[in-house]
Amino acid sequence: MKKILIPIDFSAKSLDILTDYVLATNVHELDVLFFSGIKLSDSITDLLLLSRRTKEVERIPASFENYCKCIQQEFKTISRVRFIYFYGNTLALFRNFLAAQEIDEIVYDPTLKLKRITKLSLDTVDMIDKLKWTKWTPDKRKPQIEARIIKTKAIETIEAMV
Repeated sequence: MKKILIPIDFSAKSLDILTDYVLATNVHELDVLFFSGIKLSDSITDLLLLSRRTKEVERIPASFENYCKCIQQEFKTISRVRFIYFYGNTLALFRNFLAAQEIDEIVYDPTLKLKRITKLSLDTVDMIDKLKWTKWTPDKRKPQIEARIIKTKAIETIEAMV
C-alpha cells in the first residue's frame, strides 16, 4: 500500500490533484492523507490547550466528508482517505510528521496557491518545495493524461464505426 500526502485548502482545485494522481499512476492500493499546516503558537496557554483544537476542526466543511466517500467509491484503488492538521513551522518537525505518518510520496501542485484556513495557517507548498522527499507534481502527468484522452477518443471513434 502506498501512502500519499496532499496539502489542501478544501477548494476543488486542491482536491482535484488526487484524481489526476490516480489516473496518472498505476498504484494498486492507496492510502490518502490530506493535510493543512498550522503554526504553533508562542503562548504557553495555547500550547497547553493544543488538544482542544475545535476551531480548526470546525473549519472542515461537511462537503469534504462527502467528497472522501465519493472518491473512494469512484476509485477502488483508494482504500482510505483521511484529513489531519500538521502543527509546526519547521522542516525538521515536518520531516518527523511525514515519518510518523509513514508517507511514501507527497502529491501537490507547486503552482497552486492554497488559501489560508485560519489566521495561523502555513504555506505548506513552500515547506514541501524545500523538503527532500519523494514528490509527485502535475507536470509529470501531462503527457500520460493527454495520451489516455487521445486513446479513449480513438477507441470511441472505432466503436462508433462498428
